[in-house]
Amino acid sequence: MSTLVEPLAWDTEFFGFPIGRVDLDDATPESLARIDAEAREMGIVCLYGSLDPSRGTTAYLVQTFGHRLVEVSLLFARPPIPFTPPPTASVGRRGTIDDVPRLGAEITTLAPWSRFGADPRFGLDAARRMHVAWVERAARDGEERMLAVTEDETGVTGLSTQVRSPVPRVDLMGVTKPGTGASYALMAELADWAGGGALEAGPCAARNIAPLRFLEHCGFGMSRVRYLYHRWLDDDAGVGS
Repeated sequence: MSTLVEPLAWDTEFFGFPIGRVDLDDATPESLARIDAEAREMGIVCLYGSLDPSRGTTAYLVQTFGHRLVEVSLLFARPPIPFTPPPTASVGRRGTIDDVPRLGAEITTLAPWSRFGADPRFGLDAARRMHVAWVERAARDGEERMLAVTEDETGVTGLSTQVRSPVPRVDLMGVTKPGTGASYALMAELADWAGGGALEAGPCAARNIAPLRFLEHCGFGMSRVRYLYHRWLDDDAGVGS
């Protein structure tokens, strides 16, 4: 019998307790009970789960088994057409690991919009630390991932991280000086990195309205919606009821 729970080594090491991941699409009471049993046998403390909310009553069912909704996650796509940003005072460039200590304010803006920041069992401090690690990984990679930084005459105005596969995608963007055009300069860096091809953006929290409007202005359209859940295995209040 195949296993349903995937252990996550990086998250486990980073947070300091066993974490796993599970696909909740088409979940049933029987499969949810099996997921719990597998996770407990593996010593998992927290399970990340996700599902397509268009699939009937599954989104409600999983919550009766202790999977707490922490985010509505949106992915956006843009066809391979030229991207011409408006005039901006911010200049974009590829970032390096030496830039990371200067990006504290930009990283701090991201933490409240993270599903980890939304879950008090993780909290804002853990969310911020995870974003620091994410930015550092992009800065060190430079091939499959990339860090972009924007600056004007006053200093840093924003950051973004990109991932190349399977479609070049911006997965983090934090701007601290609205009105400087930093977001457009960062998007131009992504378009240049992609070589003029198709682009993606996200996952983006549905509750974070500003980037949703920005992506629409940049020619992106919503391509996927996922509900994200955390299942803490010590939280059994009302489970299965």
